[in-house]
Parts: sequence; C-alpha cells; structure tokens
Amino acid sequence: MPKIPTSAELLEAIKRMTPQEAQQALRHRIVPISWEPGRVTYVAAGERSKAYATGKGLEVSAITNERTMLRELQAGQESELMGYAVAGLTNRYPDLSAAQPFGAKQSLWLALGLALIAFGVMWDRPTSAVVAFTVMLALFLLMAGLKLWCLLPAKLPRAPLAMKIDDADLPVYSILVPLLREARLAEQTLRAMQAFDYPHAKLDIKLVLEAEDKATRQVFEEQRLPPYMEVILVPRGMPETRHKALNYALPFARGELLAVYDADSVPAADQLRRVAGTFALAPKTVACLQTQVGFINRNENWLTRQCALDYAHHFKLLFPRLAKFGAPLPFCGASIHYRTQMLRQLGAFDAHNVARDSGLGLRLARLGYRTALIPTLTREEAPPRLRDWLTQRVRWTRGALQTAIVNLRSPVRLWRELGARNFLLTQALTLGSIIVALAHPFFLAWLATTSVLIVLDQPAAPQLWLFLQALYGIAAALAFMITMTATARSSLFLGRGFSWVATILTAPVYWLLVSLATWLAVLHYFTGTRRWTKTPHGITRIRPQIGPKDEKKPAETEKKPTAGTYKAVEKKPPAAVTKTQRPEPEKTAAVKTPVKELEKRPLVSAERTPHKEAEKQPVAEKSLARLISKL
Repeated sequence: MPKIPTSAELLEAIKRMTPQEAQQALRHRIVPISWEPGRVTYVAAGERSKAYATGKGLEVSAITNERTMLRELQAGQESELMGYAVAGLTNRYPDLSAAQPFGAKQSLWLALGLALIAFGVMWDRPTSAVVAFTVMLALFLLMAGLKLWCLLPAKLPRAPLAMKIDDADLPVYSILVPLLREARLAEQTLRAMQAFDYPHAKLDIKLVLEAEDKATRQVFEEQRLPPYMEVILVPRGMPETRHKALNYALPFARGELLAVYDADSVPAADQLRRVAGTFALAPKTVACLQTQVGFINRNENWLTRQCALDYAHHFKLLFPRLAKFGAPLPFCGASIHYRTQMLRQLGAFDAHNVARDSGLGLRLARLGYRTALIPTLTREEAPPRLRDWLTQRVRWTRGALQTAIVNLRSPVRLWRELGARNFLLTQALTLGSIIVALAHPFFLAWLATTSVLIVLDQPAAPQLWLFLQALYGIAAALAFMITMTATARSSLFLGRGFSWVATILTAPVYWLLVSLATWLAVLHYFTGTRRWTKTPHGITRIRPQIGPKDEKKPAETEKKPTAGTYKAVEKKPPAAVTKTQRPEPEKTAAVKTPVKELEKRPLVSAERTPHKEAEKQPVAEKSLARLISKL
C-alpha cells in the first residue's frame, strides 16, 4: 500500500476535486488522491469510509485519521461551505429568502399605506378612529375564532411500533445539534444523544459548534466521543444565526433522514425508530415530521407553567387541526425530522431568518410538500427567568415577522400555491397574531378608560360611540371567554391542582408580556441587526430523566428483544397446577415487517382506504392512514 499522504498532499487533492467528488468526500470521507489513465485511487478516513468505498467499487490506497480528513476538508472547501451556508437559499429561491428585508414593491406599498393612514387621520379623525377600531375588533374576533376552531376534535394517529422495522432495513439517520455557549449542558446533550434505541452503525450525529466558542469546544475535546459522533466547527462570519450553522453542517450529513435537536432536547429513546417507520409508510410528498414538544420544568414557576400552557395549546390543539387539513405547520425549531435529499433540494434553512424554521414550513407547502405531526415526545427546558423568556420571545416574533414579510412579497402567488383556506390560516397565525399582540394593550386601555368614564357618569362619547363601545365590549368579552376556554382545555394535558388554576386565571398578564415582546421584536426588526440572540440553557433546578425509567416488572414477562429482532420466549416446563391455580394463556411472538413490505401496503396512498380493508389493518397503521390520506 502506498504511503499515507501528508496534510499538504491531502489538501491539494481536496482542492482539485470536482463538485460531485467533493459532495462524496464531505459525506463519506473518501478523497481521490491519485489520478491515472483508467484508474483513480482514494484515501479513506477510518474503516467505515473504507467499507463504503469498497462497497462502491472504489480502490483505497491509504487510510488516514478522521480528524485530519475533516480538518483538511473544511480548509479545502471553506469558500464553498460558507457560500452554501450563507447564500444557499438565496441562490436557489431568492424570493423566499429573508436576506433582503423588504422588496421594492413592498416598500412602495408600505409607504402608500402609511400615507393613506396619515391622510385619513388628518381629514376625518372620528371616522378614522371608527375604522381603526373596527379592523382591530375584526382581528380579535378572527383570532378568537381560530381558538374556537382549535377546540374541535382532531385526534392524532398513533406512531408505528418502535420495533416494527428490522435493523438491516433502517435508514442511516443524521442528527444535527447546534451548540453555542452550552458548556454546562454538554454532558446532558451527550447522554440524550447516546440514549437513542437505534443501531449505532446507522447513526450519524453532528455536534455543530461555533469556532470562537472556546469553552464549549474545550468540553467536547475532553470528551471521548463514540465513533458515530463528530464535532463540526463553524467558522465565524455573518449572519451569526443558528440556521447558518445548520446549513454549514448539512453537506457533511450522510443519512437518508435528518433530525435537528437543541442542546436541551431530551427526545424519547425510540423516537428515531418511530419516525423512520412513519416515513416508510408515508408518501414521498411528506418531507417533514414534527414531533410533540413538552417541558422538563413545566411546573417550576409561574412563567414555566405559562410556557407549558402555550406549548400545550400548539401541540395538542392547534397543530393537530392544521395537520388534519394539510395546512403548513409553524415549526418549533427543534425535534424536527426531514428527508435529507428533499431538504437539500429546497435550499435548506434560511440563514437570514432568526425564526425557529417557520419559514421552512411555509416553503415546503409552497413547493408542493407536506408536513405531518407525529405523537412522540421531546422534552426541553422552558426559560424560568423573565429576561431569558423575553429574549427568546423577541427572537421568535422577529422571525415570524420576517416570514410574513417574505411570503407577502407576492400575495397572489402565495394564494395560488397554498389555496384560499391555507392562505388565510397562514396569515392569521403569522401576521394576524403579530398585529393583535401589538394592538392588545391599546385595546385594553381604551376599554378601561371608557368603563371608568361610564362609571363616573362622565360624557365619554356621542351615542354612536356608546353603541360601538357596547358592541366592542361584548365582542371582547366573547373573545376573552373563548381564549380562556382554550387555555383551560390546554391545561388538561399538563396536570391538576391550584397552581394550574391560578396559572389560567393569570393568563391575561402573560398575554401582556407577549405584547411587550412583540413590540420589542418589531422595533428590533426595523432598527436592530439580524443577529441570532442566544437563550441560555441549563439554569433550571430540575434535571431530566434520560433513558427508560426503572420500573418493576411482573414475575413472568417476555425478555426484551434485541434491537430489530423478535424472539419467542423459551418456555419452562409447566408446574403442577392445583385446583386454585389456572395456567396463563400462551404469549405469541411478535412479527417483524421489513420496510419494502410496508411500502407496498395500500394505506399510504393518497386515496381513501375502503372500509372493509381498513378494518383488517392494525390500529396504528389505520390511524396513520387517516392522516396521510388527507395530505
């Protein structure tokens, strides 16, 4: 075997690669080192890369260190990687990128709108006030109607059984974990990623760190990472966003499926298996699966309980209704699973959008793909301190505003691509919620002022205004009752007790805090930078349970099968049965079903399954079919 190439020789070979060779090198760590007529030899990084090259019929002449290969790949492909991370979406779909805050047409319409408002106020102030309050009331009623719509039943289907697919048929799964100033959570992150019940040979976990984050880098350098984990260092550069880091690491992912987790994410151990089974059953148009997200410290204090109510409303009421109608889902940013190839084709993440992937959810819908909600849980940490919560909420709202502005560059085109119903739902959830949050304090102040004047028997307004005020008051009371009902319904998923009753009754205070965060977000959008603000993690007093809980098992139970296999239990000879004893019924062994057989089943088609055939299907697959048939 020829000598191992030096770093300089390896770097020179990397710079000479074609785009196709560079793509293969980044994912599988094999680099063409020698070009001869009719013969190309490669250098591989480790035994896994050598096995991949052998399987592809490629000749390996040398094996080098994996860290050396990764370092030289990043150095040799630095401009290409940074260009893809920053401008990948802008180059592919410039109209769907938030790189430019406002388009020329949007700026013109915004200027005309502000001019008309100023002219109306100066021309006829009372009429302008009536119109403004009427529009505001209509928006409040729209949001209340959306809350009422969420109260309608929309039961989620069951996820496929975790052990349904054999290990040999499972796809390679890549996981991206962006980390910034997370030294205190490094150990928890590693334990959560190592707790997955998934074959290690099929795992590809990338810990994405910023190059200037020396504290977090030092912690992971001191750790002995398993072979399926590696650290990707993102060079410093603008924009400094989480999405840019994900884009930088995406070319290194070698999995067919890809998941994104945060440093504080603690997913269920069988989540990857369930998601892989769902993707195998789903049609190819389902490009993304969003899991349910809860909080580790939901009962820590008043603020974390309010956050838990907010998430319960989204994941238990709103998202199932949206998924049932095939509407775009505003992603939560973590615990999202994608088909990797489709994610690359769609331009990946928007490096200029600070939202937690809501822009990507709309882009999927606009380009003809669908998102489904799968009932498997990932737990995270809710901000227990007000300043941390405010920072996080401002960033989320800024991102939602960016998403709304980007998608309203061509509203007619957006209407055609989404359809009338999904267009209205999208506008209500993005721009409508922002406008309502901005107007909420002024609406309350107006109602309070009018009520005080009426109680004091002061001339508050003419008869028309009194009628409008009474109408507004009734509508506001109705909207308040509906919203409180939705909040109370959400609390049923969280727990019982006086603390939750007090949380529900004080929810209006939380809404005022949301309004404050919305005003700050709008001001930051028009005056501040596009930098991604960090939410600190690891400050809660509550530590998560990672891995399966220790439970007492019955005296006679089946042995837990190894991953991807099913074995019948070896039965012991039956003991003598007395008159008072009855023999237990025999337990049947489970049956494994490969992916190829799952894909042939008719329940994943877009057409509805006939009733008689549906009765013969397993419950989990029937429930999943109901969801998929509506996509």
